[in-house]
Amino acid sequence: MLIGEILTDLFGIKQENLEKALELQKELGGYIGQILISMGTITETQLLQSLSRQLNIPLFEKDGFEGTDESIITTLSKKINLDYLIKNRFLPVDFNNDKLTLLTNDPLKNSIIDYILKSLSCRINLFLASDQTIDELSRSVIKETGREVISFSINDDPDTLKEMAAEAPVIKFLNNLLSNAVELKASDLHLEPSGTSNIVRFRIDGVLHGIDTIDEKLYLAVVSRVKLLAGLDIAEKRLPQDGKFSTKIAATLIDVRVSSIPFALGEGVVMRLLYRERLTFDITRLGIEQDIAETILELINMPYGIILVTGPTGSGKTTTLYSMLSCLDSREKKIITVEDPVEYQLDGIDQIQVKSDIGLNFAASLRSILRHDPDVIMVGEIRDPETAEMAVQSALTGHLVLSTLHTNDAASSLFRLIEMGLEDYLLNASVLGIAAQRVVRRVCEACAMPSELSDEMMKKYKIMELFDKYAALVGPGLKFRKGAGCRKCANTGYKGMMAVFELFKYTDDLKEIFLKGHSIEALKKQLIGKWGFRVLRDDGLIKVMKGVTTIEEVLRVS
Repeated sequence: MLIGEILTDLFGIKQENLEKALELQKELGGYIGQILISMGTITETQLLQSLSRQLNIPLFEKDGFEGTDESIITTLSKKINLDYLIKNRFLPVDFNNDKLTLLTNDPLKNSIIDYILKSLSCRINLFLASDQTIDELSRSVIKETGREVISFSINDDPDTLKEMAAEAPVIKFLNNLLSNAVELKASDLHLEPSGTSNIVRFRIDGVLHGIDTIDEKLYLAVVSRVKLLAGLDIAEKRLPQDGKFSTKIAATLIDVRVSSIPFALGEGVVMRLLYRERLTFDITRLGIEQDIAETILELINMPYGIILVTGPTGSGKTTTLYSMLSCLDSREKKIITVEDPVEYQLDGIDQIQVKSDIGLNFAASLRSILRHDPDVIMVGEIRDPETAEMAVQSALTGHLVLSTLHTNDAASSLFRLIEMGLEDYLLNASVLGIAAQRVVRRVCEACAMPSELSDEMMKKYKIMELFDKYAALVGPGLKFRKGAGCRKCANTGYKGMMAVFELFKYTDDLKEIFLKGHSIEALKKQLIGKWGFRVLRDDGLIKVMKGVTTIEEVLRVS
């Protein structure tokens, strides 16, 4: 089969993209696979999988491999030019019994294979590996031979930085990083300075994973490349900067939000990856238990009042608000949001981007919004007394207001608003309900296996009591599971995320307790004892009993 046919069969590449790539191949030459990568239609990994099928060459498994043995490097360097091999993307990893094992991402370079056969007169065992894997594993060989893959000199001159950022190895390295991040479904890509060996980390399902290290010379060039793409000043290294750019990887459109900040050891960059085509703001897919989902739907269909979602940064509050908005009919209701930043464009909803530098903050936006006759207002975050007061006034004048707040649990939100200067009677008149949430990782379905909890853990977290209490939600029997780790979940045992919730409707009895004592303990006691409310950890433990996450995950966030 032709490589285009295999790509279509494996990954559903559109015919129009193949035809465009073929036209470019006629004009410029080169491999069709590399052209498709440069177009953003496929990733390098997808190309390697297709080549593996076409040429019957296995893919290299990096797990457990620590690098080429130094004795092999010494032996080979006497017989063959290792620099020449690495430059042409062929990396020797083993040499035993007259059989040379090589990694490559370009198996069609027959001239290199002929050179090896003439120099060594041995059998060749080929494996396909990504460009990034070859770079990473070739460092031990480079160290032995004294060769440098990229010969940049460190220079802070802006013109030199621009030249470095435009070099082909830098562009390719960054493209490979972004492709790898997309394949692993990372939400953030971190470039962190740490002296001579700088670090690349991906945040996958809310947890950071070390991916690679970058030489100091290449690191400076890559950071400059990112800053140029994001429209930042590459000469400014004393102040934090923010910017953004868009790209297409494996036919997926991605908005990349960039933040640079000066650290003691150099400049750090974080790239937030926003996947335009993964917009599934379906409230039923957040992992919400049935009883909480019913309460949320009841609250968002109220004609006016405030609904608050609380939690720390990165706990999925904005996703929950977007999911709530998606349940409302924007054809019959005027919905306006004020956000900082606007992460996703939602159809049928008017969104305002906060611009504090020109005075367009949350409070100023809210004042203007009210003149546009909205039915529903979403305020990205209540940060200050002025915004809190405007949100309450909006709710009291007949609008449904959705917003977020930074508190540790749901009950604390009322007291946080009191600290901002709001009167308790205004809160009682406007607040409909408050949710607190965290996100936990799901057990990977591809490698999930039965698990058990020790008697000590069962007793400590009152698992059987919770099972009896929430049997209707858990279903028949305890189903503890964990992930063994596989390629699909990058050997973490987890794939995907879901929310853990606590939620209460602000009913008359709760309002009375709040007015009488302003005591958070009294409010929590009333919630847990009488209303049937459950805390974040208990909601997470229900998911543990259902086998969709692990107790370690729940304890990590609650």
